Amino acid sequence: MGRLCSSGLLEPIFRFSLSRSTQVGMHRAPAVTYPVGRSVCYGWLLGLSTVIGIVAGMLWSLQVAPSLWLQLLFAAVLLLCSLTAFGIWRRSPHGYLQWDGHAWKFSTVNRSLTGPVTVHLDLQWCLLLHMRVQGDSRRWLWLESGRDALAWSALRRAVFSAGAVNETTAG
Repeated sequence: MGRLCSSGLLEPIFRFSLSRSTQVGMHRAPAVTYPVGRSVCYGWLLGLSTVIGIVAGMLWSLQVAPSLWLQLLFAAVLLLCSLTAFGIWRRSPHGYLQWDGHAWKFSTVNRSLTGPVTVHLDLQWCLLLHMRVQGDSRRWLWLESGRDALAWSALRRAVFSAGAVNETTAG
C-alpha cells in the first residue's frame, strides 16, 4: 500500500474527492417549496403509543390486581391523553415550507412565518422539523417523502446544507 501511495497512483483519486467535496460545499442549497400537512408517520406513532399504553395497563392490571377505581382512572387518563394527541394531530398545520436560498418560510392560507429550521428526527422518508418563529414559541412540522417525491431530495439537501444551517442559525 505504501508503494502505491509513494508511486502517485492513488493521488489523483484523493485529489478528485477533495476537490469534489470542496465544490459541493461552496454552492448554496437549491430553492425548494415542499407541501406540509397531516403526517401519516406521526399518526402511526400516536396509534402505536396508545396501543402500548393499553397493553401496559392490561399487564399492570394482571400483575398487581389494582382496585376497580384505579383501573378506571388509568383507562380515563389513557383515553384523555390519546384523544388530546389525536386532536392535535388532526389540527396539524397545512401549507408549504419554502427555502429561497436565504431563509425558511412556512406559508398557510392565513399567514406566513419566517425563521430557522432545526431537524429533530430524520427517518430518511420522514422529517420532524422545528421552526423557531419570532412571536411564536415553536412550530413543529412533519414532512414526508410521499407528499412530493420529486422535491424530497432537494428539500433534504436544503435542510442539511451548510448554507441553510449557517443562514438560519445566525439570525
